[in-house]
Amino acid sequence: MSFENLPSDWPARVLDDPVLTADVVDLVVSDADRSSGAIGFLLCRPGGNLAQPVVVGDLHGEDPVRVLDRMVEIITDLPDTPGFVLAIARARGLVGDADRRLHQHALDACARAGLTLWGTYLATHAGVTPLPVALGLSPRTGAA
Repeated sequence: MSFENLPSDWPARVLDDPVLTADVVDLVVSDADRSSGAIGFLLCRPGGNLAQPVVVGDLHGEDPVRVLDRMVEIITDLPDTPGFVLAIARARGLVGDADRRLHQHALDACARAGLTLWGTYLATHAGVTPLPVALGLSPRTGAA
């Protein structure tokens, strides 16, 4: 799947469907972000649909956990933004332990802040892979 598969009404859809959300992450996270490494935050409206993507690129070796913590603080103060989708971008590779640690940290940080983590996705040049669905969300079967 890819962003080319997005249905025409995708901006109105809730980002609780891993297939749809993977395609949205594919659209938002550029090839340049994947090449250089980045962390993306797809800010969601109260209903769970996309409000605004924010991609933090050129990390220059900065700890992704610190970037995540700073963004959670910012998102907590934004009106009508009760959660986000996390996108981890890099050129290649499978989901690894560092991705799992960041995902768990995001789950914990969101729980402390009262935010919803709608999902975490790894975006590489080979495609987009979802990490396990956050607690409290039900995985769905497809964007159709």
